[in-house]
Amino acid sequence: MALFDTVIRLLEEVYLTKNFSYAEKHLPENFICHCSAGTINKAQAIDLAKKYLKKHSIKKIYSTVENSDEETITLNILLECNEKEKFLGFTVGEYGTVHRHLKTFKIKNGVITESWDESPALEYEA
Repeated sequence: MALFDTVIRLLEEVYLTKNFSYAEKHLPENFICHCSAGTINKAQAIDLAKKYLKKHSIKKIYSTVENSDEETITLNILLECNEKEKFLGFTVGEYGTVHRHLKTFKIKNGVITESWDESPALEYEA
């Protein structure tokens, strides 16, 4: 499950430990992210993550594989946060919230080269 391990490591480094230098080192300069902010490059994607994580704390990441092939993997990603008011623009329940979305990653030679948000984020109380 090399594709899964590559993606999960990036998500954990960025979202759990806010280790943005990991993303800077492991994403190629020509990385492209297709997300709600539009089609953005590596620097813009890292800046966007910094902006959100400056205000919000991710407590846990849950993820399951929706599908995969030799170069792509689609994950159902759940980000559990500690916030009691708002998280990434979503209303938070009494015990925090889980931000859920599907995201596809393209990986070549062990490096994430592109990503797509497959569906709008959904919200539910944890």
